[in-house]
Amino acid sequence: MARRSVPDTVITGLGLITAYGWGTDAYWSGLLSGSRALRPHADLAAAGFDRTVTAALDDAHLAVTAHDAHLAVTAHDAHRLHSRRSRLARAATAQALREASLTGLGPGTLVVTVGQTPLADEADDSREGTTTRWGREEFAGPSPADLPGVSPRAETVYLSQACASVSFALDYVRTWLRSGCGTTALVVGTCVLNAYEYAGMAITGALSPTGARPFDTARDGTSLGEGAGAILLETAAAAEQRGITPQAVLAGAAARVNGRSPAASDEAAITDCVLAALEDAGLERVGYIHAHATGTVQGDTVELAALGAVGAPRGWVAVPVSGHKGGIGHLMHASSAPGIAAALGFLRTGTAPGTPGLDSPEAAGRAIDVLTAPRRLPGAPRSCLVNSFGFAGNNSSLVLTAPDGSTR
Repeated sequence: MARRSVPDTVITGLGLITAYGWGTDAYWSGLLSGSRALRPHADLAAAGFDRTVTAALDDAHLAVTAHDAHLAVTAHDAHRLHSRRSRLARAATAQALREASLTGLGPGTLVVTVGQTPLADEADDSREGTTTRWGREEFAGPSPADLPGVSPRAETVYLSQACASVSFALDYVRTWLRSGCGTTALVVGTCVLNAYEYAGMAITGALSPTGARPFDTARDGTSLGEGAGAILLETAAAAEQRGITPQAVLAGAAARVNGRSPAASDEAAITDCVLAALEDAGLERVGYIHAHATGTVQGDTVELAALGAVGAPRGWVAVPVSGHKGGIGHLMHASSAPGIAAALGFLRTGTAPGTPGLDSPEAAGRAIDVLTAPRRLPGAPRSCLVNSFGFAGNNSSLVLTAPDGSTR
């Protein structure tokens, strides 16, 4: 495949908060250790749910360091920034800005927030002092107005594509940057436990009673987590002009709404999505695949089958595959962010992480190798595939490559 002659879109900053801790370093360390932050949640049990294993955040994860000027809040704004969702979005954005060596985002910057559209002021319970952890103010948002350092004259977009939302947003941003509309964009997503989304997942029967174990032969469902991700993207020319070394190039992307079921994964649709992303990147294979891998019986089997269908005719042999949801749970609309962080970790270190919670891998064929533990891959191509799939046929695959342009 020949690469197209188009301007590169690069990632220059990523902020992440998960049950592993604050920042990408804490996440990468937790993922490499294989630890599991999944625990029964007393509040869910009290609310009447019978499947309560989650990767919830405690107050320590939400603590704001005193020296972080990005997160200063005026008294005027404090009433709308009390929610966990807003606090997580602000903290992840501040991390991404720091990583990208930016103090803020000016007029004309694109800001994409993923999830449910923020509540209008007149419908916001929080102004009446009735906010609770399980209230509807934790269901919607975040709002771009909540984010630190973002100009009120920034271009804003709300995007909701189920559990593939962050990946859809990155594809959207890349198109926007390539079209010459601007040079800098931010994608922000959050996930906090709330009665509305949790009840919806419980009704589908997708939640595990014991904790997610992606790709394991004994898996019995997924587990939700809490967290946030913020990804700063720029044109390669803008990053070079600022003297910033990118963390990765967004070399390929496919975002499709297809499939034949409102909830179940579709092998043909996923195969098509992965092939389209590889073709867009001009690659036949990658060095590492970070799978969507929720831990559901049907979804994991279909994803493995799709990867095998892509890899076998292309001569793949034991391309490493792993996922993160057995460690930090499923972050729903924001779930692509930890996947992208894992891909960046591989590009940076040459090590593919294992899959927390995986003891007995499902048979996957010759083309791919599902990892139970981290593996050093010094000779592997310096490229990664990140899969994200959601209900209603929302499927997306991204290809990230090393920032120096080498594929090995």
